[in-house]
Amino acid sequence: MPGARRLALGLFLAASLAAAALATPARAERIFLPLNREGPWLGSDKTLHFAGSLAIAASLRIEGRDEGSAVGVTLGLGLAKEVYDAAFKPARHGRGASRKDLVVDLLGAAAGILFVRAIDR
Repeated sequence: MPGARRLALGLFLAASLAAAALATPARAERIFLPLNREGPWLGSDKTLHFAGSLAIAASLRIEGRDEGSAVGVTLGLGLAKEVYDAAFKPARHGRGASRKDLVVDLLGAAAGILFVRAIDR
């Protein structure tokens, strides 16, 4: 990944985390949802996370990015989405980040890498 792109990605992630920190009310709130509110492992939300991460990682590999970069960018996008969920998502929709979503994002990114390896043979 060229230096300018790495810098842009780093700045984006830093800005996302800073925005989340500034958006946190004075009283302490949990960042992550309680485990019983994160939904089932095979629920439709987790399916979307898996498929989206697979598509992003595979697309980045096909574009020519190395495997580590493809997984890193994919997980960075998943993390940014969870920062949004924790800081900006309307409370009525269940504000909070999901550990399960992040795990499924990682599994989807790995599947995308393995998919491209399989078709490159």
